[in-house]
Amino acid sequence: MKKITNMIFALFLVALLASGSVFAASYTVTAQALAFSPMIIKIAPGDTVYWDNMATHNVRMMEGLIPEGTEAFASAMSENINRKFDTEGIYIYQCDPHIGAGMGGAIIVGEPVNLDAIKAQDVKGGLGRVVDKAIEAAEGM
Repeated sequence: MKKITNMIFALFLVALLASGSVFAASYTVTAQALAFSPMIIKIAPGDTVYWDNMATHNVRMMEGLIPEGTEAFASAMSENINRKFDTEGIYIYQCDPHIGAGMGGAIIVGEPVNLDAIKAQDVKGGLGRVVDKAIEAAEGM
């Protein structure tokens, strides 16, 4: 009987570890006027980010400002969306119609492995201010 109990427990642990998503967390970023709140979040690989209150906003991940090998994406205007992040690194995004006012944000997934690549980008204006804050947050980790 003890062997069966141990085997069942072992199978349960294997299933639990294999599922990965059991330990995943969800985070919400809310569009408030011309800003995302929070502007910068730190999450673990496998976690999900949900963008809420997107009535006149969108989310566009910026080429060159996301980890190498990941695909940039853009949401439709006024669409609340969620996205799971599996690859470590810094992801910089913006709201297209409001980036001039600095409406953008950053998600730091695990370790900021692409920090040097982001520092090497010459980004100006509203998006440049977002990048500067993301670099500051990543360096403070």
